[in-house]
Amino acid sequence: MSTEKPKRQLSVNFAINVAGAIAPIVIALVTVPILVRHIGDARYGVMSIVWVLLGYLGFLDLGLSRASTNALSRLPFSAKQERSEIVATSFLLNMALASLGAILLYFAGNFLLLTVFTVPPELEAEIAAALPFIACLLPLALISGFSIGILESRERFLLANALQIGGMIVGQIVPVLCAIFISPDLSVIIPAAALSRAASVVVATLIALYTEQGFRFDRFRFAKVRSLMNYGGWITLSSIVLPVLNTLDQIVIGKTLGVSAVTYYSVPMNLVMRSQVFTSSLARTLFPRLSSLPRAEAIAISERAMMVSGILYAGLCAAGILLMRPFLDLWMGPPFTAIAGTVAIVLLMGSWPNALTFAPYTLLQGQGRPDMTAKIHVAQMVPYVLLLLVLTHQFGILGAAIAFLCRGYLDCSLLILFSQMPRRIFRALFPSAVLVVAAGVLQFFLAASTVALLAAACFSMLISIALLRFQERAIFDETLSVARGAWNRRGSRGGEGSVTTNPSTVGRTFPPAVAAPKTIENQGA
Repeated sequence: MSTEKPKRQLSVNFAINVAGAIAPIVIALVTVPILVRHIGDARYGVMSIVWVLLGYLGFLDLGLSRASTNALSRLPFSAKQERSEIVATSFLLNMALASLGAILLYFAGNFLLLTVFTVPPELEAEIAAALPFIACLLPLALISGFSIGILESRERFLLANALQIGGMIVGQIVPVLCAIFISPDLSVIIPAAALSRAASVVVATLIALYTEQGFRFDRFRFAKVRSLMNYGGWITLSSIVLPVLNTLDQIVIGKTLGVSAVTYYSVPMNLVMRSQVFTSSLARTLFPRLSSLPRAEAIAISERAMMVSGILYAGLCAAGILLMRPFLDLWMGPPFTAIAGTVAIVLLMGSWPNALTFAPYTLLQGQGRPDMTAKIHVAQMVPYVLLLLVLTHQFGILGAAIAFLCRGYLDCSLLILFSQMPRRIFRALFPSAVLVVAAGVLQFFLAASTVALLAAACFSMLISIALLRFQERAIFDETLSVARGAWNRRGSRGGEGSVTTNPSTVGRTFPPAVAAPKTIENQGA
């Protein structure tokens, strides 16, 4: 069975998702200082713990959002009956899980916030009053994920990001306004956040269900439960194991070296993770497309996306490695850099393979093999723990950074092999890996001169562009053509200037050969 499924170019979806990833950072930079100033450190600390609890209990989604997005992406838009069955089944399952999550969060929050954590006595009454609203935040998060997943299955990323950003703006601004004009009490701030979040989630859910015009509650099917839960179960396992793998280094550092040492590791780690916003946005862009395509086409897209991302991100990492010490000097001060500078450089070197896992990871899950990604992550657990313990004991926080680097290359290699991507990808990415390693070595020799480091950083970016030119000529030519066209339009504004484009690249997308196919075969759920 086939049907036409017109979609935006991946380059457009990618740009939308990048903007959607950056916007929350900007919003938080503006609103968080204001909120902290008006409610105080203690109250904001309580709110931070609440967000952490929400993150850990997010596994109660049981992977249903991802599973429904994958299942819907595989279906043509005209299959309204089957799409409606998937949506109705997923929605009602999410509601049931959301209710369970609310109960768990209420009692867990009550126990942790009022018993385990040390909170000022004057805040206990505020927390007790806010607990019912805290419990409501988890169901709202689960239903929001379900709604956004429906939109992403249709590649409606502009609408999905607009709803998410709009919801975040409301959810951030309303508590700030309440803190300023009503009261800084948590019994006011948290309900304001929950109610504003509820409003945005209701809007998003109604819009998502409206896009599936055949949706009806009576189309819940027990047969769909098994397929969704089978897929979602492996997603859940990954969502439990991955956070452990990603935070275990900081736990080991705190246990082995003391909590003060964690600061010198977590600050550069958080900075490094922010640099992966582009690859994470590309993963979000690719998932519904890879879910809908035949395997050969999906592998070709993933390979090209990984190549281009690997080349460009290598240039960014190399420049960041060379400028890391001067940046930390300005941002955190020389004493901090003296301890964390080398750690930050090693972490950034490890961030390169870690970021590139998005391609085989998304390919495997898009093609219906979430079990493989989960098994790979579980298999890494014991070796990584042993390596982390040994290196941290021998070399301190630098040893933990080295363990992160080793795990990044191992994880990336295993995912490539088991996703059956062409082995030539290793050879093709080797020059980019050399660029990152070379920058790590070179910065030691140029550390005395900021000007030399800046020049070397610029040169590393030029090398990255040159690699793109020689290894991915079509992408390079298209990018240059678009840039020239934009410049010509700007120069000819108000005149009769014409725009010259390269006919061989007109209509191509990023990556080339990944435009939506005219027909999509139904691969089944």
